[in-house]
Order: sequence, then structure tokens, then C-alpha cells
Amino acid sequence: MAAGLAFFLFLSWGGAKTFWEQAMTQAQRKATYGFQGPTAVAIREKVGQGLALAALGGFRGLAANALMLQAHGAWEEQQWVRVRTSLELATVLQPRVAVFWDTASWHLAWNAAVAAERFSGEASETKRRMEARRWVEAGRDLLERGTKAVPERALLFQRLGDLYWQRLGDYQASADYYRQAIAKGDAPPYLERFVGYALDKAGDKRGALAYFRELRAAMGNPPAAERRPEVVDREISRLEKELASGSGSKKK
Repeated sequence: MAAGLAFFLFLSWGGAKTFWEQAMTQAQRKATYGFQGPTAVAIREKVGQGLALAALGGFRGLAANALMLQAHGAWEEQQWVRVRTSLELATVLQPRVAVFWDTASWHLAWNAAVAAERFSGEASETKRRMEARRWVEAGRDLLERGTKAVPERALLFQRLGDLYWQRLGDYQASADYYRQAIAKGDAPPYLERFVGYALDKAGDKRGALAYFRELRAAMGNPPAAERRPEVVDREISRLEKELASGSGSKKK
């Protein structure tokens, strides 16, 4: 009986030891490489063995830079699927680098979208526009993910404002994102005026006037020259005249 009990304890310890060793191995790999499971497999499949070894071996920055160069080469050849794959993997490897998200969204929402709409050779205008819109949406998705990865920086919120303005024509959303960018504290000084411009573009002239008045009051006396108070004064005067003449009602 004693021998049987000893054998049972040996088997139990062997199983527990195996499970413990596997858990320790996975934890060690994750700590060393930063990736495990499906992410590691996806990287190996999409970037090739050389870059995969660099990415999984602790050289994420170098691998991400190489992917950005690959994306640039694919862009020159107008190979948009390759562009997207390389850029998205670069953001996976270096999610805290805002410029990677910025560059990736620009290639998709601007370059790829324009190419799809104007130079694809597709006869149907509807299909061209639909394809262009898909690229714009892909660029927007990247920026939204980027704001979650780098939430303390203004850049990606500003770029979302630009995208909603220039690519989607949603000026109210653009104003909202510009406000969020300004709240981060590192936005360029001119961006504070773009909230008012976007509200005006959306047809909300009263909202734009109220915003510019608040902005001017917040500039203090004397205001900092880089905030261009004379431009804000000019916008206030213009909007007051338009509203007084009856041409400034909000668009329905």
C-alpha cells in the first residue's frame, strides 16, 4: 500500500511539475519576446522569418522601422494590401509610437482611398467610391485604435478631426475631436481656431460665434501673439455680421 501511495504521489508531482514548467516557459517567452500564441504566428506568417525573429527576439523597434520601409516601397508600387499589412503590423510592434499610427492612417484614408476612386480602372463610379470609402474607414479605424494606445497625445485626435473634415465631411465630429486634441495640452496653437471653423462649416454659426468669443476671452490681456488674436477678432466680426443679416441660421 505504501508503495502504491508513493507511486501515486510521484505521478501527481510529475503532472503538476509539467504544468508549472509550461506556465513558466510561456511567462518567460512573453517577458522576453513580448508576444506569444496567435500574435506570434501572425507575425511570422506576414513578415517572413527574418523580421519575425527580430520582432519576437526583442528588436521590435528595428522590425517596426523595417515594416514602415516595406510599406513605403509598397506605396510606391501602389500595392495597397501590402501597404496595409505592413503598417498594421508596425503599429502592433510599436503601439506607443504615435507617428506610426499617423502615417498608417494617412496612407490608407488618403493615398489608398484616392487611388481607389481615381486610378483603379474600375468602370463603375459607385464601386470606386465604395472601395475608396472602405480605405477611409480603415484609416479611421487605425486612428481610433491609436488614440487608445497613445491617449495622452494630441496628434491622433487632431488627425481624426482632419479625417472627419477632409474625408468624411462630418464637421461636427471634426470639432469634437479637435476639442479633445486641445485638451491634451500639446496641440499646436492654431488648432484651437479650427474648432470654430469646423462648427461654422457644419452650419452652426451661432455655436461658432460663441466658441470664438469664449476663445478670445480666454486669451487674456495682452494675448500671446502665437494664438493670433487678430484672426479670432476677424472671425467674431464676420460671424456677427452674417448672423445680423440673417444668413447665419444653422443648417438643417
